[in-house]
Amino acid sequence: MIDFTYQKDVRIEPISYTVRAMPETVFDTWIIPNMVEKWWGPDDFTTRVLNLTAKVGGCFAFEMTAPNGSSCIMSGVYRSVDRPKRLVFEVHEHCNLNLPNNTEPQENASLVEVAFRGSELGTIVTLTHTLLNTDYAKLAKVSWTQSIRQMEAVLTESFTS
Repeated sequence: MIDFTYQKDVRIEPISYTVRAMPETVFDTWIIPNMVEKWWGPDDFTTRVLNLTAKVGGCFAFEMTAPNGSSCIMSGVYRSVDRPKRLVFEVHEHCNLNLPNNTEPQENASLVEVAFRGSELGTIVTLTHTLLNTDYAKLAKVSWTQSIRQMEAVLTESFTS
């Protein structure tokens, strides 16, 4: 039976978050492997960068591990790398760990665009994730919000240490 409520082109509403650091610094936390490993993923997940070539056509692959010890790969390709303003990447392989019951995994590629804009308080990070299925879009919004908050904590810690 076909579920007609399934939509392949759902997008999460843009997430905006102000991070107290310069745009160059914030941008670099997205493309430097040891920085990515400190903040990427939802709360209580750990991430290990297997590959990260931040250039147009370059690939990334991250091993994400859930609190219960199970892990999966998240991978994709960079479509735009415009330091320190914009980063766009396709996610080809989504990490579908710990999905709530009856949540459809994200099997199709999706697109993430991250904009970095300087402000009086630091950098406004605006993230938009498109081409998601309806269930996964809800989880993606929560995961990205948690990740960006963790990124800010990492940056704040590195400046006060």
